[in-house]
Amino acid sequence: MKSIIFRGILWVRRNLFLLLIFIICCVNSGYVVAQVDMPQELVAYELPLPEMPEGMIEPKERAAYILQHFWDKMNFEDTKRSRDEQFMEVNFVNYLSIFPHAEEQALAPSIDILLRGVAADSVALSIITDLAEKYLSDPGSPMRSEDYYIIFLEELMNTPNIPEHSLIRPAKQLETARKNRPGGVAADFSYLSREGERRTLLTTEGNMLLLIFYDPACPHCEDILDEVNDSYFLKDLIANNTISVLAVYTEGDRALWDETKRNMPQTWTVGIDESGIVENSIYDLPAMPAMYLLDSDKKVLLKDPTKNEVEMLLSERILGE
Repeated sequence: MKSIIFRGILWVRRNLFLLLIFIICCVNSGYVVAQVDMPQELVAYELPLPEMPEGMIEPKERAAYILQHFWDKMNFEDTKRSRDEQFMEVNFVNYLSIFPHAEEQALAPSIDILLRGVAADSVALSIITDLAEKYLSDPGSPMRSEDYYIIFLEELMNTPNIPEHSLIRPAKQLETARKNRPGGVAADFSYLSREGERRTLLTTEGNMLLLIFYDPACPHCEDILDEVNDSYFLKDLIANNTISVLAVYTEGDRALWDETKRNMPQTWTVGIDESGIVENSIYDLPAMPAMYLLDSDKKVLLKDPTKNEVEMLLSERILGE
């Protein structure tokens, strides 16, 4: 069950913090004086933001400076705070909220500062690693970002003085997150089509391919699949062979798949996995459905996108031709 902070106060707090970041980062002059009123119960959990050096006005540079000095006022030896899950959660989310405003190269050094701060205390370290997984990896998190999570895990693996046993799970998570990343060729697998033909992903035809892993027993899957099937934009692209759809059931219940396979759209290729995608961790499927947009060479264009993100990229590519 998600904490009360995660579901309530935290998101109110985050909106207020983003307003303050906007004021700090998006300025056109050297000095800004702003007053942001915040609920008293939240102020108590607030680390003060660093003061900006004179003359630093470029937004991304200012955001990078905030990241580099975000934890300056945090005494990690004070276990009353470093082990306070609510305090650390509020500030960690505030910290993550700055990430999109800074250049990517500014992220790793600031994460290194945080991890070195908590490395000596296994309890504090566990709190931070759990929060990173919760907000950057959990499919239900609005802040989810595999790019950011990979950077976090890479820095974690390189942080001194962390016992090896504490890195076993993060190492596995990093290995999983790096699979089937945009720019690389999608991992091949075999499947049986509903027409009874045995095929592989790499031999599946299509100028571009929308690969969908689904579960007919999942109500959320049905909603998302309906959204994709109801898209007039995607229907037109399927009709003119610009894109194909391959929907693969991965959960292994052959009877359920046989019962439901004919309910899937007739313009899609529908199959059941024969390679043990889940058991062999060929793809990371933290939630169903999971989508990948592939080009004609089966290189990953988008990993786990929304339907809108798929449509946006396809629109850009079509307009660019």
